[in-house]
Amino acid sequence: MDSLGARVKFHRLQQNLSVRELARRAGVSVSYVYAVEAGVRGHNIVKLQRIAEALGVPISELWVGDDSK
Repeated sequence: MDSLGARVKFHRLQQNLSVRELARRAGVSVSYVYAVEAGVRGHNIVKLQRIAEALGVPISELWVGDDSK
């Protein structure tokens, strides 16, 4: 996995979460989660931290090797 979006989606699917459920748990919009997973949204560290917490992974797990920055 070489993108942050791919890692978010991987962890979301591993936990059988819908985009809507991840967005709800993270306190972000559904469209934001879709955009992050698609790699079409700029990275907001506060929102990404919330997503990482909702997924139960450290934020570094989402950033490692991200070449889309």
